[in-house]
Amino acid sequence: MAKIITREWTSRGPTGRRVRHVSYGYDLAVNGKRERHFSTEWLTEADALGALTARLKAIDAGQLVPPAARTLKELADEYLQYKTDRKKRSLREDRRIIKTRILPAFGADLQVKKLTGPMIAQYEKRRSGEVSAFTVGNELTILRHMLRLGRRWGYLEHVPDIEPPKKPEGRRRYLDEAEIGKLLTACAESRNKYLGGIVALAVNTGMRKGEVLGLEWERIDLSSARITLYDTKNGTPRGVPMNRAVYDALITLAPAAEQRAGLVFKARDGGAWGQIRTAFATALRKAGIQGFRFHDLRHTAASHLVMRGASLKEVQEVLGHKDFKMTLRYAHLSPAHLRAAVDRLDGLTEVTTKNDGAAEPVHAAV
Repeated sequence: MAKIITREWTSRGPTGRRVRHVSYGYDLAVNGKRERHFSTEWLTEADALGALTARLKAIDAGQLVPPAARTLKELADEYLQYKTDRKKRSLREDRRIIKTRILPAFGADLQVKKLTGPMIAQYEKRRSGEVSAFTVGNELTILRHMLRLGRRWGYLEHVPDIEPPKKPEGRRRYLDEAEIGKLLTACAESRNKYLGGIVALAVNTGMRKGEVLGLEWERIDLSSARITLYDTKNGTPRGVPMNRAVYDALITLAPAAEQRAGLVFKARDGGAWGQIRTAFATALRKAGIQGFRFHDLRHTAASHLVMRGASLKEVQEVLGHKDFKMTLRYAHLSPAHLRAAVDRLDGLTEVTTKNDGAAEPVHAAV
């Protein structure tokens, strides 16, 4: 039988008067063993009831180990399952970081409640001397999220202070028109038959690599020149208009209507074509382009949209940015963006002087 329990005690306050305290917890039996748990995070009976409900669900799922005995490895397994159930796109990277960084650094058998702030600070200090602030920030963000869920599930009373280092501003590497031409020429010479089409789609639509490689003909409407994406990074479907270059690339890939089914870029068995890392790296080398990644093709599309007069709102919609701050990274590339804003000040400093009895406007020089 499970129930909510309370613990009461008194202590002397700053004025010397006795102060009454109450903490909430739960009591239940698991396989004949009693399990009691209190937490200072549970400020009301409802908080304790929520933790008890979560614990009972965990027991039903076969997780019989008491929360107090949870190890970092056990919490990590539950965390990864949590993300798997919610089909999080970052699952693969989270699993890699947990397996190769977090567990080896702190110990898989370390009890979660014994992981302290100073231990995490030492980890941050060591890693900061090995990798970039961006990488350290990613690792600590995953650890913090994992511990916050552990607290919610009743495995620890509080989360140690974790303040990931400020990540540097995102990359804005993009290709100029001459570089785009050289890259497409190198792609056309590639042994990978799809490379040219893949790069052409990425440059002309701003689609992510996963979106391009996972594109299906059923999501393409050639008559309206529009692609509809459902499996996006932020989970929100978006429509991507096609220009002539994209239309021609798709028609070249499948000239006959009966060919347009399933994946656009597919293997002989109809499955996914796979990664293009080696072929793309080879094309970059032949084109003489350095310090460039496939994702930078997305930046290339956004940058040229802005430089050719597209509004930032239009760029946001094409790229599918949920947060407008992501789009603002390209504001400095717009030749008209700041000029349009400053033009609104025209006439602000207008003054009048008398000249032969007539008032004439005098404007500040621009």
